[in-house]
Amino acid sequence: MSAPSAQGHAHSPQAQLVAAADRTLAQHPNFGDSQRILAKVYARYRFGTELFAQRLPQAAALLQQVEAMPDADVRRIFFDPLVRLAAEDAFSELESGQLASPHRLEALLPQAIAALPAGLCESHMLQRWGLQSQEQHWMWSIVGSDDPFAAQLQAAFDRIFADNPANRGLLLNPDAGAQKKVQDSIALLSMLLPNSGPAALRHVGAIALLEAQLEGGIVLSAAGGDLTPSTVFVSLDQLGNPWDIAGCLLHEGLHMKLFDAARSVSLAKEPDATIQVPWRNVRWSIVRAIFAYHVYVHLSLFKAAALVADPRCFELYGDPLAYVSRAHAMSVVNNDTAHQYGRSIDRARYLGEMLEGEWSHLLSPGGFELIHWLRSALAPVDEAMFADAREAA
Repeated sequence: MSAPSAQGHAHSPQAQLVAAADRTLAQHPNFGDSQRILAKVYARYRFGTELFAQRLPQAAALLQQVEAMPDADVRRIFFDPLVRLAAEDAFSELESGQLASPHRLEALLPQAIAALPAGLCESHMLQRWGLQSQEQHWMWSIVGSDDPFAAQLQAAFDRIFADNPANRGLLLNPDAGAQKKVQDSIALLSMLLPNSGPAALRHVGAIALLEAQLEGGIVLSAAGGDLTPSTVFVSLDQLGNPWDIAGCLLHEGLHMKLFDAARSVSLAKEPDATIQVPWRNVRWSIVRAIFAYHVYVHLSLFKAAALVADPRCFELYGDPLAYVSRAHAMSVVNNDTAHQYGRSIDRARYLGEMLEGEWSHLLSPGGFELIHWLRSALAPVDEAMFADAREAA
């Protein structure tokens, strides 16, 4: 991939297949159309505020204001990591009958509304670093801050690593160079996958920089999960190039997208059932396997898009082979070709076959629909562009 070849022309058959798959992966009403998925998320938070208002006086005082807000403001409020965490806790407490005032959501909601048009935590950063795609994103800048909101974010981040003393994580403040690297990677992702790339990033609220190591190895990127929702963490030093940074942003954004979609569509009949994949020595839940397949299908398409990239991508962001990077399955720059499952396409094939076959009894109808849609979207690209990888395996 040292230079765009004839197959990389925008009108080549391979490029047209990639473009068709990219469109398909952004169109499914339950799993692909990010605007529709997010509309359900915003509706859930509006309805949640109505439910919370029955037990939380401050939520009741703000109910009409929240209900009348445009979606953009609802997003800025509820995609804030601390507000979203408090809101999800309130949902859980409501379900268990434990929701009561005073509740931290009552303190956070009026402050978040007052911070508009910025998000609450965004407005408390040491420096304001914004990013643009088809939604606004902001970058954490809290190291060295004595702000109470920064302290809460730092505490939430520290809890990610608290389970094992061998784990370690360090947050880094961005500078102008880091902001440019991330912004360039977002732009590259949008050039390569103009539909499914931005669709994944719409589900990301904030991006934070880190250096971290878990028991399984060095962390390249991570989604914030329950402790720091709406946030993606990336290690720019470990990734080192815009192609792989873009891939990691896609990867983590996809986790958040499917998490949002799964709020309204069940994926598994037995979510706690476990399976074994050949490239990990721990058993996965079937839900983790579904989420992994969702990512590997998109990353395989991302790799295919890089193979047929417009020459401008190479001019703007460099030749992928010019970058030094350690091999990993999700890399565009360097895969572990000696390993049977060293590429995203290898893992996508395995998971797709198993999820539609041996493990299919563990899926709900919605989960099976998701897997079949993903597999059908990737199949033409796989057949046309990765036949050599299949033969090598």
